Amino acid sequence: MNSIYRDIFKAVHEGKWLSIEYKNQEDKVTKYWIGIKNIDPVRKILIVDGLHLSQYSLCELNIYIDSIKKSHVIDGSYCRINNTLVEDIHLNPHKYKNLFQNTANFKILSYLADCNKLDSTPYKCEYFLIDRLDRDCLASGSYKLSEDQFKDIVNSFQHKAVNSHTRNKLKQLCVNVMSINTKKGLYVLAFRRVNLDVRNRLLKADDEITICQEYSIDGSKQSIRQFLDADDYCLLDEFEKNQEIIKDKITNSNPQINGVDDMPYIIAIGMDLIIDLEHEYEAIINMYSEDKVTIPVKAFFGDLVKHPERRKEYPIALLNKKVNIDQLLAINIAMKYPIAYIQGPPGTGKTNTIINTIITAFFNERTVLFASYNNHPIDSVFQTFQSISYRDKIVPFPVVRL
Repeated sequence: MNSIYRDIFKAVHEGKWLSIEYKNQEDKVTKYWIGIKNIDPVRKILIVDGLHLSQYSLCELNIYIDSIKKSHVIDGSYCRINNTLVEDIHLNPHKYKNLFQNTANFKILSYLADCNKLDSTPYKCEYFLIDRLDRDCLASGSYKLSEDQFKDIVNSFQHKAVNSHTRNKLKQLCVNVMSINTKKGLYVLAFRRVNLDVRNRLLKADDEITICQEYSIDGSKQSIRQFLDADDYCLLDEFEKNQEIIKDKITNSNPQINGVDDMPYIIAIGMDLIIDLEHEYEAIINMYSEDKVTIPVKAFFGDLVKHPERRKEYPIALLNKKVNIDQLLAINIAMKYPIAYIQGPPGTGKTNTIINTIITAFFNERTVLFASYNNHPIDSVFQTFQSISYRDKIVPFPVVRL
């Protein structure tokens, strides 16, 4: 599992184009944008629409995954999702094991990265393409790009994808749905994201509306609470249905504003990311590819709750007979898994379970570290092992109290 496979997985599931550097059979490196149509997991081949970044020509290609040297998901791009392929990856993970060792991990990392982006306060920013587009061009939901406009936007997107200095500053073309003209500036309350449909060479507005309950104007954070009463916040949950009501509520309750604008013109929204999680997640993916995954990372992804791969049965050795079936099960689980969690109210035998787990580990030639946030259970267990006797003689059990 490496970052290229993760980018492929994300592009397939989110409907994005992928920027790649590809080494062909002549050892020449060519730069493409690819829209993934299908995957041959056995031969590790992608069937794609490929946009040659020097010639701006589009054709169907077979791409060998192992020949991809670098990859970046193109944020703000649109590619039709192959739902049949997505379902096949979900239902038959064994077919794609060579590519996606753990699809759940990919989904979790992508979800957390998206949450990180959405956690930033948006603001209105400059975007050079707006100067070349008619502000009302997306009134019908899409806009056909000229040859020069298409080249410009591809170059702009490519620069964002490969330039590490711009990855923490997101810029997104959007269509205004509703904005509030305040004395400090424009508060964009609702917008539709605009994506680049590479295959058809057009800009395409999302069906989904994004609501900004917080917005930054000239570095000052504003909140929708300034313009809507608390009782009216619920109207935002069904924005399209309540759009006219929201507009009237804001207008009637805020005489100081210069009106509410719901004209569908193009704007640019920016967001600053404090932390580049993609860099951190790449390190996690490399851990898996190198089989050096730490126990905490395994626990985070739920790998430790799976059935253990070890088939070995560990014989249980008991120091006393004060053990019930639940405690025996707990001891068995503790021997098979790196981490075991045992819960119970006072008097249910947790300390006795710990003692017999340590005894079982000893007779299976395993070492145990027993730790606690207070001294009482440590002293109790330590005293028990110092007092083990056989035929009226103390057994020198190998235990050290730190």
